[in-house]
Amino acid sequence: MKNNKKFVKKIEFDKAATRLLSVFEKEHKKIKNFLINSYKGLPVSPEITEKFYNYFISHSVFSAATVANPSTSVITEFLYDGIEKLNLPSPIDRYFLCSKARRSIKARLQAIEEELPKIIEEYCKKGKVLIGNLGSGPGRDVIDVFSAHYKNTLDVKAIHVDKDRLALERGKRMAKVKGVDHLIEFVEGSFLKYKPTKKFDITLLIGILCPLEFKVCIAILKKVKKSLKKGGCLIAGNVSKKMLEEDPFTCHLMSLGNWKMVFKDENELKEIFKKAGYEWKRCFTDSYGFNIMGVGTPRFYF
Repeated sequence: MKNNKKFVKKIEFDKAATRLLSVFEKEHKKIKNFLINSYKGLPVSPEITEKFYNYFISHSVFSAATVANPSTSVITEFLYDGIEKLNLPSPIDRYFLCSKARRSIKARLQAIEEELPKIIEEYCKKGKVLIGNLGSGPGRDVIDVFSAHYKNTLDVKAIHVDKDRLALERGKRMAKVKGVDHLIEFVEGSFLKYKPTKKFDITLLIGILCPLEFKVCIAILKKVKKSLKKGGCLIAGNVSKKMLEEDPFTCHLMSLGNWKMVFKDENELKEIFKKAGYEWKRCFTDSYGFNIMGVGTPRFYF
């Protein structure tokens, strides 16, 4: 009986999900039935799955972007920039914009912008600070922090590394508009292959680990460790299990659109740090607790 109660709670629909389903009740009942059945884990035919998939990518900006490239920064940038002000006709996009998970993305940015200056200041006591923003996208987090705190200094600089040329071009424009373009270098390429000429004092790895299994996360952190100074600092984020618990329908929609996540709690992220050779210092979260940012220092053995 106890397990049944847990299952019932898991498949409850919140107000935003109920509104979305009511739209499909009027406009596309087969899509509504597919969403309910797939969410409940009931069998769905390949035909209706394909029909929904086509609908999903042709009626949603978010879905089309994530299906094309699950690691795209386009979606997060839309959310940061207030896309909710646009008059989007898609019920799926309207749902995403109203969801708790969506609001947590912007809250994650705010959390990083609050915590990063504190960490930078710790390293400023030792001298100049170099930040590596790996898999940065445009790198809005660092750009905002530099604009707010370090515009008039040359002692704090950053290198943004990403494979997406268009994301980096946008980052260059953003940095120039905010008057910090002289403090940031933008490098196109895989951060896993990038070899900095100077090692980083602080490395950011935000939004990279979220879709990855434990072994892959550990391997990436081990690779990243080589670019950090002794006594340096890694800030690596991962989506938490709290999102899955508190906004499960959004997580389900994301997975249908090829935006799959491996949700991890604080202890699991801590274990990843430990096995990758880092000393865990602490963590911080966004205001919803949906994203955990671990903070650790590399352990080197000579």
